[in-house]
Parts: sequence; structure tokens; C-alpha cells
Amino acid sequence: MDLELLGSVGWGEGLIAALIALLVLFIVVIFLRLRRLQRQLRAAAVQPLVGQTAVAAYAAVQEPAPSVVPPAPVMPVAAPPPVAADEPEFPWNEPPAEIPGKELIDALQREVYQLRCEVDEMRAEVLAAREDLRRQLAQSESAVQASSPLYNDAMQMAVQGHDATTIAHHCGIARAEADLVVALARNRKEGL
Repeated sequence: MDLELLGSVGWGEGLIAALIALLVLFIVVIFLRLRRLQRQLRAAAVQPLVGQTAVAAYAAVQEPAPSVVPPAPVMPVAAPPPVAADEPEFPWNEPPAEIPGKELIDALQREVYQLRCEVDEMRAEVLAAREDLRRQLAQSESAVQASSPLYNDAMQMAVQGHDATTIAHHCGIARAEADLVVALARNRKEGL
């Protein structure tokens, strides 16, 4: 029974470890996708800003020349919107228009459900095997008791308090066996 318990604990721990590994892998994939999306958004936002900020910086550095003719009007360049210091560059709180990896999430949820069903089936099988083992153990104990009436008589005599020599002569067993039966009966009395 202890061996089955150790075996079932090993399967359970293995299954839990596999589920944890799947979840960690899923989290890593999602994290990498989010980083790639963030890099793409930064690259898309940096390209136009680089050109606009350079033009704006150049226009700010230019000083009007001291001449009678007024300088040509400079085309206003749209400045990038100011970004608050506490506002993140990527709006994490807004859900994306489409959930990336939705099919993968659904597939993983189906697989987890299937694994849970298999674990439940395995638990039922282990319980059935445990009950079967208990029945077989009870049958073997009753078979041993029924097959050796000499030892049953020897045990009854030992419980009644007879010594090993008397038991050996009366039951037709060896003196060492009678000593063993007496010791067994004494241990049972002390255990109660």
C-alpha cells in the first residue's frame, strides 16, 4: 500500500510540474510578444518624432537675420504632444482590439481540462486498485489462518498463558516456533 501511495504521489507531482511548466511557458511567450509589440510601437513613434524634433530644433536655433526685408514665414511644425511623466509610453490599461494568441489560450484551456479529467480517472483507478489490494490482503490473511489450524491452536494456547514447551508438544510444532507464537501473543497483549 505504501508503494502505491508513493507511486501516486509521483504521478500527481509530475502532472502538477507539467502544468506549471506549461503556464510558465505561456507567460514567457506572452511577455516576449508584449516586448515585441512595445518595440514596434516605439519604433513607429520614434521615426516621425525624429524628423519633427530635428526640424523644430533647427527652427528654434535660427535667428532672424538683421535685414530690412522681413524673413520668410517659417512653416509651423507640429510639435509632438507632451507626455506626462507618470503616463506610460504604452497604454497597458487599454485592451487591444484583438486578443493576441486567443487560439493558443483556448487550446491550452482545453488541454488543461483534458489533463484534469485524466487525473480524475487516474485517481479513480488508484482507489479501485487500493480497494482490490485490501480485499486480496484480507483474503490472504484468512487463507493463512484457515490453512494452519495448528498455529491457531498454538496462538490460542499462548493467549491462555501456556508455556512454549507445552504448546510445542500439544500442537506438534518445533520449540522455536512455539517460542515465536508465545512472543507474538505477548506483543499483542501489550499492544492492546
